Amino acid sequence: MSQSKSEHRIGFHSIESILNINPQKIIKLFLPANRYDKRIKTLMDLADSKDVSYEASKKISQEPEAFIKIEILRPFQELKTFLTSLKKGSPVILILDNIIDPRNLGACIRSAAVANVDAVIINKHHCAPTNAIAHKVSAGGFETLDIFHVTNLINCIKYLKANNIQVLGLSEHATIMHYQEDLSLPTAIIMGSEEMGIRQKTLESCDNVISLSNNSHFKSLNVSVATGVILSEVLRQRNYA
Repeated sequence: MSQSKSEHRIGFHSIESILNINPQKIIKLFLPANRYDKRIKTLMDLADSKDVSYEASKKISQEPEAFIKIEILRPFQELKTFLTSLKKGSPVILILDNIIDPRNLGACIRSAAVANVDAVIINKHHCAPTNAIAHKVSAGGFETLDIFHVTNLINCIKYLKANNIQVLGLSEHATIMHYQEDLSLPTAIIMGSEEMGIRQKTLESCDNVISLSNNSHFKSLNVSVATGVILSEVLRQRNYA
């Protein structure tokens, strides 16, 4: 099957989420031929319930694999429509800018799904691709979230601010702690690259820049860990935790 006509997905969590939420996306599902355990049986039953056919393959040893229809990326214009129609009074938006490692991208998406954020914005030309690795690490998070790709993040930030959504950037160099910000307000949080953090022009566009640690000797967190920390604080302040 040509990669130009489909996308590859690997892993139980990812494929179970597709089966539960968008089974029509699956073109072909392959199961490891040498597994006869409960996990495989549960997946087979789920596929049967969704009328998705599958076949055993000796080429894979542990986890299921699937080819799905190529997803059309949702652009900035769809984000505008989404935000206009959003009934929630105080949305939470996660912005991922310049995340280079698809594993980190997937982990950030997983945290966003757990935190039930309203939307994720990915800077299309300055982020890792949303490939099979990212999807696998997200453990199905990509299927449960409203995700949008933008080509001009600065214009996107201006739009969010014009619509009364505060935009906060995270930086280990900031002096304001994350718990000092009112995260119960409509909020967009920007996470920057693993090595360099948020780019300067993007930082300058933020309403405020905050830090997760006041440790004077060591403040650096992995970006996916940092995403989990800040989203947990959002939940705490909103009394969802």
